Amino acid sequence: EDIDDLLLFCECDSTSKFQHKRERYLQNINNLRQQLQELEERDKLRQWQPPISGEEIMKTFGLKPSREVGIIKNAIREAILDGDIPNNYEDAYQFMLRKGAELDLQIAD
Repeated sequence: EDIDDLLLFCECDSTSKFQHKRERYLQNINNLRQQLQELEERDKLRQWQPPISGEEIMKTFGLKPSREVGIIKNAIREAILDGDIPNNYEDAYQFMLRKGAELDLQIAD
């Protein structure tokens, strides 16, 4: 919010006798605004977590921390981000079971 206020202030304060300079300043502010929005979206994506945790994968297949857990967790995340499965627990769980089967993992008793 502070950045938005600062950009608005810069927009209002960008005065110049020369129109081409003023237009360049405003374009730079708009470019900065767009870059900040893209950064915010990437940051949200980095912080996002799929509905199935590594702990749940380990419990389901009776695993300890391992490469297989990372493979399944990343596959779930990518499947959701690519739109292959909806971002909900049930679809992610079913996808986890299929991915586990592909890796020859058995569901733990």
